[in-house]
Amino acid sequence: MKKLRIIEKRMNENTKSITQYASMLSNEKSYFVTDQDQKNKVKELIQSNTDLMKEYLWLKRCIEKTNLETEMEMDGIKYTLSELLIIKRKMGATMLHTFDSLNDQSAKERMIQFRGVASDGKTPTIVRYYLENDKIEGKRVYQNLLDNIESRLEVQNATTELIEVPKR
Repeated sequence: MKKLRIIEKRMNENTKSITQYASMLSNEKSYFVTDQDQKNKVKELIQSNTDLMKEYLWLKRCIEKTNLETEMEMDGIKYTLSELLIIKRKMGATMLHTFDSLNDQSAKERMIQFRGVASDGKTPTIVRYYLENDKIEGKRVYQNLLDNIESRLEVQNATTELIEVPKR
């Protein structure tokens, strides 16, 4: 992962240099000994970014293959690293939101619209179709899973060998 950031940084530095060397005014002095040297430098930087992009894509493929093939067990359930990353980045928060959605807010808002009395003269009551304990337990399970994923992935990333794929 660090290598990906290093490649991104190098590509950004190269891009800045390309911008700097790609053109100049006719009355300016070349950055290099000759104009041809400057043209060659621009081509060299473009080639460097092309090669860095290929290296970046290869590393990403290796990481993705590793994440798909490496399994971890958490709370008795086997997950691939890829699945854990999906839970960490998106699905964990979605599941927490799912359990937060178990509430009586919608019924309370409709109760206010009725102003407390139904057409038959009786005061309506709020009926919940969930158990508060189920809501609390569901949130606890997913919050614990998210907390465990964070700490376990750090260790796993440090100790897992990258599965290499053929370069193209």
